[in-house]
Amino acid sequence: MLSRAALLLRDRNAAVAPMVAVLAGMLLAVAGVLLDTALYYASGRELRAATEAAALAAAMVPDQADARARAYLSRNGFSPSVLQSVEVGRYCPDIAVAPQDRFDPSFTRCPGNGRATAVRLRSSAPSRRFLSSLLGPADPIPPLSATATAARIDEAGLGLTSGIVTVGNPLVAHVNGLLGALLGRTLALGSGDVAALMSGTVDAGLFFDRLAARVGETGTYSDLVARTVPLADILAAAAESARDPGTAAALANAAGQVGSGYQVPLAGLFGLGVWKHMPVGGSAAKPALRAGLNAYQLLAFAIQGGNGAVDLSDALSVVSAGSTLRIAGIARGPMDRPRFSFGPAGETRASTAALRLQLLVAVPNLSVLGNTVAVNALPVLVDVAAAEAQVTDIACPDTPEQAQDTRVTVHAASGLVNAYVGSAPANAMTSPMPPITAADIGQVRIVNLLSLVTVDARAVAQPVMGASADLAFGPGGQGRIGSPEDPGTPASVGNGSQVGPLLTSLTASLAAPSGLQVRILGLCLPLICSAAADSVRSQVLGAVVAPIGGLAGSAADPLLDSLLAALGIQLGHATVRVSGARCGVPVLV
Repeated sequence: MLSRAALLLRDRNAAVAPMVAVLAGMLLAVAGVLLDTALYYASGRELRAATEAAALAAAMVPDQADARARAYLSRNGFSPSVLQSVEVGRYCPDIAVAPQDRFDPSFTRCPGNGRATAVRLRSSAPSRRFLSSLLGPADPIPPLSATATAARIDEAGLGLTSGIVTVGNPLVAHVNGLLGALLGRTLALGSGDVAALMSGTVDAGLFFDRLAARVGETGTYSDLVARTVPLADILAAAAESARDPGTAAALANAAGQVGSGYQVPLAGLFGLGVWKHMPVGGSAAKPALRAGLNAYQLLAFAIQGGNGAVDLSDALSVVSAGSTLRIAGIARGPMDRPRFSFGPAGETRASTAALRLQLLVAVPNLSVLGNTVAVNALPVLVDVAAAEAQVTDIACPDTPEQAQDTRVTVHAASGLVNAYVGSAPANAMTSPMPPITAADIGQVRIVNLLSLVTVDARAVAQPVMGASADLAFGPGGQGRIGSPEDPGTPASVGNGSQVGPLLTSLTASLAAPSGLQVRILGLCLPLICSAAADSVRSQVLGAVVAPIGGLAGSAADPLLDSLLAALGIQLGHATVRVSGARCGVPVLV
């Protein structure tokens, strides 16, 4: 018996069976947990993919985010009830903001006007469980959950141009004369150069990258436009970014003439929208906006952005009917809105420069009580408020021809125009120019005959009111959207005003009782003096009003229209170009 017992103890046959019997429950539990864990991760991937796809669909139209997300989940086999929350906000494409903070549901961290550009979805669903559910509260498998954030940003490029399409000798002369005077050097652009610049386009993205390389900027586009850079570098970078060889040659020609000393602050020229904090060098990377810059406007606005000034020594003049009209000074308003702007609807704005022109009217032969006197400088101020435009809507239909079907709406307004004769405040012609009103204009002495007869003048023209309208670009609109290769077709809003009617209104104001003040001192009795003063007033009024009227009709309009065109302005008009548009493709962020 003892030997048999020893053999039984050493026998290992069927030893696994009792072990399995003892461990069976634990083995089944482990297998169940492993199976449920695998199902959890597989189901989680499905829920996450569906949530991300629903977020992309919702970001197409953020105002309908909840309905679009639920409909997408339903079409893909998920109950809409899995959607736990829908947040609508803005996306900040800013490298200075941590990635997890770039979605902004509070609309406070991102610049803009409060329009939604992004959606964040959170979803949850019970996980599929088998044996692990038997563990009750000890079940380690949590419910399924997923979070997805998607953004879509539609953008357009915007600029205001003079709208001048006929390049003739007067315009070319004023381009060279006025812009050269602002630069303090001689410009010699030919009519072919001016025509190529006015019809040519510069690729905006390439321009910024070329300029960054020239000035050694390696940071963001915002860092670039915070710089003050040489005008020659601006024009050279533009020449490298122009698609048309004629435009490139004209820009290179201008770059070679402007010298290296004229500095231009870029801050007032460009508004870069949502991409301003992205690193330079990304102009070709998607989803960057591809838009153009009008080559002539870039030249003209860049020169105006510098510190150049037209003074009496550089006065531009025209002679008509024996009288002379001179452009003696130009003051520019603060550059509080960019000249070229790129970005979403509601926050993309551009404007022309507000300008104040100082005109001097000289009348060489004026008869006063039988004596010939000269009015050397009858001062006339013309205030031209800035024309402004704002992108109010970018309609991107969900069609295969999205680019062709895109429609951009711009609200544009031309500026108010005022004119005055008289003595203006001492700082009236400083840049940026201070605002002035009719109350700031005083009498100015235009005749002093031996200190016995004096004539003072003051006049205020009826203002030419601006006009405003919504302009549509795209199918069925007034204009056509451009691109770096194609300037597109501009559209204008305006009132058809010219300088002539404005100056004619000044002559009516001069003829009013308060317009010309004549004083005759100590040579006659009051009654006789009164009659003599009336006679002098009549003579002076006729002599002054006639040349102003003549200049208004024959010289002032052509001169000032060409002058303003040289500065990129068309009096009484806002001529708008949409230089590019991009319908944003929703992306996960």
